[in-house]
Amino acid sequence: MNTSGKGFLKRFRSLDFYRKHFKRLIDVERKAQMEEHLAEIRRLSGREREKRGRALLGMRARYMGVGVGGMHLVRYTREDMPETEISVGDVVLVSSGRPTGREVQGTVYEKGKTFITVAFSEKPPPYALGRRVRIDLFSNETTFRRMEEALELLDGHPLLDILLGERC
Repeated sequence: MNTSGKGFLKRFRSLDFYRKHFKRLIDVERKAQMEEHLAEIRRLSGREREKRGRALLGMRARYMGVGVGGMHLVRYTREDMPETEISVGDVVLVSSGRPTGREVQGTVYEKGKTFITVAFSEKPPPYALGRRVRIDLFSNETTFRRMEEALELLDGHPLLDILLGERC
């Protein structure tokens, strides 16, 4: 590391070390976002989160079976589904009431005007298959996936030596 008058410069031994360093930071940010959502869940009512587009209340579940990759698919429907920030690829908490953070998590697989399909790694518990299910945004994964994908595209980049701290 160089702390000369030109400011702080971090040097990386290789692109692999660079990727590991920034993937760790991406994970730290992802966890912070999850904590932020949990804090909001504790602070706001379900209706307030729904108004902000970060929750869907009163959803009706229908188990769709096992899909690609062995994921268990559940379609949640509601005729008057409001606008929501929840989108395909996001991690959601599925609960039957006010979530604590220990509820089953799934990934939004598909979304339509009156439904949202969530993929679970294991068959979800009975409460997630009910008639009055709540879905809360837990992590907006799109941004994190794009950051991770960008790290994978660095091989042969013309500015790689600058990124690694080999030259300014």
